[in-house]
Amino acid sequence: MESRHVTLGLGDVSLSPQLGSYYIDMRPARVHYTNNIYEGGFDERGVPMCGGPEGLHYVPVNIAQYGFMLHADWLETRDLTTRATLEACLDVLDGIRSVEGDAVVWWHHHFEPKYRIRPPWASAMAQGECISLYLRMAQALNRPSWVDTAWGAYRFLRRPWSEGGVRRYDDGGHVWFEEFPSETPSLVLNGFIYTVLGLYDLYRVTDDAEVKRDIDACLETLAANLHRFDAGYWSLYDLQRRELVRYYYQKNVHVPQMAVLHQLTGRAIFDKYRRRWEGQITPLNFLFVQVMYRVKPRWDRLRRAWHGDDRR
Repeated sequence: MESRHVTLGLGDVSLSPQLGSYYIDMRPARVHYTNNIYEGGFDERGVPMCGGPEGLHYVPVNIAQYGFMLHADWLETRDLTTRATLEACLDVLDGIRSVEGDAVVWWHHHFEPKYRIRPPWASAMAQGECISLYLRMAQALNRPSWVDTAWGAYRFLRRPWSEGGVRRYDDGGHVWFEEFPSETPSLVLNGFIYTVLGLYDLYRVTDDAEVKRDIDACLETLAANLHRFDAGYWSLYDLQRRELVRYYYQKNVHVPQMAVLHQLTGRAIFDKYRRRWEGQITPLNFLFVQVMYRVKPRWDRLRRAWHGDDRR
């Protein structure tokens, strides 16, 4: 039976070479920027910033996702102010990228405490979402050089984790693109899928066989591992800490991502988990998850201590 708890805001879920709005409509999350939850506000050109111990700085993922919101607006209105802010977002991304041979990478220069990653480090999610934004803007404003940047971002995705990249393989031989390339694999689900959507965009635009092989390998990774992200009553954020996702993620990230992958691939497994995780969004289940937010981390710490693993 279909759940009525979630209304999916999906964009252009197709394989057309002409990219429309992003696969997931991120505009409801604009409130995160206007309410300044990232503690950085906007620069003088309207590009979002983040605050932290290092002061104000740009974060590629935040800029890319804000860009998806603006792009969706611009497709509907063709507003010149929106276009100008979109171009400013690309200008900033150009300014903070690094070009290494034929590869393009957005390095992060802060310590990542959750997964204990020392800078500089790259994020596959940032690479994938920048691919998606650059390709959309290349088509929107007829800028072929931005397609070249997207290719460069993909070439960095080919770099192995052992060489400072974000690509690694699990014990079963499945490929992962790591949002957080920690020493112990973090295997964050939503970041991996956003990377795959970037690959889909590049394949849609270029019809490149190597990109398609990477997509197919990633789909096999998901098919073999989605059950590991299912706690039985809720979904998990990652496989290192096995952290329960927040309500927002279950409703607005994991469920729509499963819907998008099902529409792109036709694979039943993605619809299975879309229905399963959507159906778990009930008031009673939400209360149980709220309790588990407190109980599960303590239980995990005790379990790690018992097994001699002191990771936090």
